[in-house]
Amino acid sequence: MKKPNLAATRGQRFRLQSDLPKWAGYWLLLGMWWLLVGLAASPVGDKVWNPGKPYHDSLLLLFIAPAVWWVWQRRGEFRRRIAHSLDAWLLLAFLAWSSLSSAWANYGHAGDNVFVAVYVLLFVITWAALVAGNPQWFRRLLFWGAVGLALSALGGVATFPWRTLHTTMWQQQGRLVSFGMLDNPNLAGFAYGAAIVWLAQTTVRGRWLHVIQIVSLGMLSVFVVMTYSRAAWLAILVAQGCMLLSARHGHVKLRALVILALAALAVGFGGWRYVEQRGMSYRPQIFEQAWDLIKAHPWHGLGMASHYEIHVGDEVWTHSHNVFTHNAIMLGIPAGLLWVAMWLIVGWRGWLFRHIATGRCLLALWVFSTVAFQFDAPELMQKPSVEWLMGWLPLAISMGLMWRVRDSQQRRGKEVRA
Repeated sequence: MKKPNLAATRGQRFRLQSDLPKWAGYWLLLGMWWLLVGLAASPVGDKVWNPGKPYHDSLLLLFIAPAVWWVWQRRGEFRRRIAHSLDAWLLLAFLAWSSLSSAWANYGHAGDNVFVAVYVLLFVITWAALVAGNPQWFRRLLFWGAVGLALSALGGVATFPWRTLHTTMWQQQGRLVSFGMLDNPNLAGFAYGAAIVWLAQTTVRGRWLHVIQIVSLGMLSVFVVMTYSRAAWLAILVAQGCMLLSARHGHVKLRALVILALAALAVGFGGWRYVEQRGMSYRPQIFEQAWDLIKAHPWHGLGMASHYEIHVGDEVWTHSHNVFTHNAIMLGIPAGLLWVAMWLIVGWRGWLFRHIATGRCLLALWVFSTVAFQFDAPELMQKPSVEWLMGWLPLAISMGLMWRVRDSQQRRGKEVRA
């Protein structure tokens, strides 16, 4: 059995197959795949306040353990990469402030919040290292992750009428939900919408892989339509419109055009009437109250994991339905601006690298998430959830692409000197 490279030299790029034993590398890849697919495939726990406990517990073994091993094995290189990355410093500042804000939070435990912050950092740097050192493995991971989510979408469609849900509201409204952590139509629409977006940018070779890709896109699309999540619909359409205009490859433009054409047919056959009936869903009133909460604690916020409520008539919400206002409410305006700075860097890198497959995935996912974040899924600082696919995964891809470029520049510099 091939031994890991225990004495990796300074500046050597990440290579999962040489940094860890072969079996440990596959263990980590399985954990990364499960982090994506387990959102819908893991069983739901019996604790109403934490239905995702089985999923989160499984990730301790499948993802955290091998990820910590990899980071420790290459700790010098990880430290060097972070020290030379602007977005990594912004991330560290954001996570440090989030952890510190636990001191004045009105809910939660400081230890739990620090664990979440470290968890986010571990996720971002390990996925970034995979993008930088093993880009083909990363693209395959996204491909098969989308396929796994498509299978769960098929199961969700087939069993929805007969399932026993913790709330019957969604079945009464005819809004499709999935399993596990995706038992809410908006969250399910966002998770499967994100999978549509990155799968549509993926280039595969081989007839059967093409068939799997098209069938998976079809299953995911049917599910998202049946969630009646207008935010997911809009986010997918804007992302595909962006790729239609910016992508340089004909097959990417064709897939975007097909998705947009099908969306136009859906709108023509009643989708627009549904959008009109739902109206603005109190979003202006929610924003107004969110702004009042921000003004009450503009500098330090309520603190990470704090509880707050927004009331409009008889309706009550426990978040602001917008990631930017939610960050400002919880952590204050300065931390909110830190997040905005990171997010703009991610979008800029997606545009910069749109000519390569990973860059296209990044740009499409960034556009999708930016639109979706205006309407829901605001809680980034929690254990793995749909928000991680939309917020932290794009940041990891962005960081990994920059590390990959620097690796290429270093190799060219060595060749010139030689």
